[in-house]
Amino acid sequence: MSDSSSGSGSGEHLNRYNANDNAFVVTLVINCVVMLIFFLIFCIVRRKFKQFYQYRFEQHHKGVSVPPSDGFFSWVVDTIKYSDNSIKDTAGLDGFMYLRNVKTSFYICVVLMVISSVMLYPTNYYGKYNEHREKDEDGKLPDEVVGLTMISMGNIERGSHLLWVHLVFVFFVTIVVLWFSYQDYHLYSKERIQYKQQSRLSNYTIMLRDIPNSMFTREELSNYFKSHLSNPSDLLDVSLQYPAPHIYALVSERENFVKKYESAIESYRRTKEKPTTKIGFLGCFGEEKDSIDYFQEKIDELTKKIEYERAEAETGYYIKNANSNVGGSSFVIFNQRKVQKEMVQTIMHAKYHVLFSRYYAPDPNDVFWKNIHIGLKSYYVRSLIVAILTFALVFLWGIPVAFLSGFSNLETISRVKAFSWITDIISKSKILQGFLSGFLPNLILIIFMILLIPIIYALSRACGYFSNSRIEASVFSKYFLFLVFNVFLVSAIAGTIFQSIEQIANDPTSIIGSIANSLGGLSFQMINYILIAAAGSFGAILRIVGLIIQLIKLKWLAKTKRQIDDTLHQGPFAYGVNYAKNLLILQLTLAYSTLSPFILIFGAWYFGLSYLVQKYNIIWVNTPNYQCGGFMSPMHFRRTIIGLLIYHILMIGTFNVYKFYYGILVVICLVVTIVFWYFAEYKFKDISKSGIMDQYQKQQTDGTNSGDIEMKASGSSVINDSTSLNPTVHQEFHDASHSISEYNSNSYKPPYYELMKINNFDLDFPIGGSANV
Repeated sequence: MSDSSSGSGSGEHLNRYNANDNAFVVTLVINCVVMLIFFLIFCIVRRKFKQFYQYRFEQHHKGVSVPPSDGFFSWVVDTIKYSDNSIKDTAGLDGFMYLRNVKTSFYICVVLMVISSVMLYPTNYYGKYNEHREKDEDGKLPDEVVGLTMISMGNIERGSHLLWVHLVFVFFVTIVVLWFSYQDYHLYSKERIQYKQQSRLSNYTIMLRDIPNSMFTREELSNYFKSHLSNPSDLLDVSLQYPAPHIYALVSERENFVKKYESAIESYRRTKEKPTTKIGFLGCFGEEKDSIDYFQEKIDELTKKIEYERAEAETGYYIKNANSNVGGSSFVIFNQRKVQKEMVQTIMHAKYHVLFSRYYAPDPNDVFWKNIHIGLKSYYVRSLIVAILTFALVFLWGIPVAFLSGFSNLETISRVKAFSWITDIISKSKILQGFLSGFLPNLILIIFMILLIPIIYALSRACGYFSNSRIEASVFSKYFLFLVFNVFLVSAIAGTIFQSIEQIANDPTSIIGSIANSLGGLSFQMINYILIAAAGSFGAILRIVGLIIQLIKLKWLAKTKRQIDDTLHQGPFAYGVNYAKNLLILQLTLAYSTLSPFILIFGAWYFGLSYLVQKYNIIWVNTPNYQCGGFMSPMHFRRTIIGLLIYHILMIGTFNVYKFYYGILVVICLVVTIVFWYFAEYKFKDISKSGIMDQYQKQQTDGTNSGDIEMKASGSSVINDSTSLNPTVHQEFHDASHSISEYNSNSYKPPYYELMKINNFDLDFPIGGSANV
């Protein structure tokens, strides 16, 4: 052995494998301590602050009838044993499929972890890399492989016959991922068939976009659809959407005054003194007025203004758009599910096959009303602009990410003269070395990527999607793109890109080999990243900052019932962001599974903890705002397959770097994956999206009643008879979606048709100007 390649603490040379081990151990210890502290604190405080940690049960949400036990650790067992059917009842198919995908990722990691421990650990350990090291251009031997790297692919010499084992393992990875992915997609399709069979309002409704202006009246549109129906009474209602986005500012202003009015009433109730307010700039200047009278006047004024603008939007629409060929949007509600499917999937008029676009309608709670008026032309223009901004932001965000990745690679830092002094300092302390190169850069990287989330939400809303679920799906897609590009690809090439820039410029195809060559050295960085992400998952269940903020608000700020309710309220689960983060971890785990198989241990660790924490939050904490039937599960499937294809391409490059040219056989896995992808989409995509026709479903399903809804006034439509709004079949849903039996004429109307109401007060307290105070 060469003396120049061994020690890490000699001061003459810093062995990068020892440095990686030090960084890994420090990060592991820090994260284990953090997770243990979070876990213990949560077990203590959850029993004291039940309104915060089991909000849905304490607020008596329908379906959430059982709380977690009060035992110190019993919540773990309660969470694990909580049934899938109960989750579907209270969190819907969204929550059920999300947890299923997390569990599947856990199973993939566990199965591959067992296979790799049998195949790769002993194979890597008996590698002969140290005996076949070759000197570099400067005549120096590369670092001797030591520590955990001994059981990684880095201990295999170039061209070794042992690489056959790694090639076979690639086939095992492919089989395992495809099998589990198939099972998930298959389950999703079955669940979606049942979902589309239920009497949800969204299963009876279609949304129309870019309606021809000549048809944009209630009568014309209803007559048009009746002409396509064998039974005209199958049409239940038509809800036209008149564009009036400027009203939302008035609605927000009115709601602000309603809250101020309630606060003024509460102040009077507590102090028995008449509250006053200044009506000038920021409430600090100008004339002083009675708060209750003034806020009541503003509420009445804004109510009248909103009603006027609303009526003007309806009556003045036809005058403003007299010369336009394209009208607005509308919801059309039927009283049979199969009619909805027929109308969406049928081109009803040759002239309007583009303009007269039809979609399965979202649930009323899912509609993003501010975008409901946006037509397809505007949507495409917006999407193009947002796509350009997104890709620009992706690349710009990669600059600081590359800088952070460079600091986690000590070998790269040591080659830059301006920073060579840093390695001299770091090499004197293993703990400092591990903290600065392993823990800190990854923590900053995770925080840096979290800062993106509000920006991505803003971009997704700007696209023009008409439902919250589609906005959330857009966030999922964009955030996953950011994470894969910046955390995975930029991190992989940051340490070597500047050293290889000339080679890549001359031969762009060499970038795959360059990335593959750098992956082995970054496996510990990615393990450290997964460890920090796993610790963060326990932070998501403790939410200590949120608890402190809530306690402060309840103590000093929240006085009215509405303020207290708003403070206690726990928002919905962020499916888009969490899907993206989980897929990144799965991508990292797959990409490094052959190079550094022990990464699978930490992938399983992450997904196991995430499943426990997120299942608890979905059951007892997060309140769904809407339900879209697991809309993002197919997106998870497709990105899992894309991740597997990226893994195949990188392994082809890795085998080429290792001069094992039989590695080209990975192309077989790549082709099989593409064929499987096509087969799965062909089998499950359409049936998952649309379900199946009711009559066939009625014969095939296990005794499930899929009969059409009978209307109270059969033979007549709501267009002619308003008494037929409510069907006789009643089915209640606890996952924030509406039943067809709950439909009324305002169900598919914007929020300014049902304004915020002032909370009731006892009669002995003043109500506006009618009170003598």
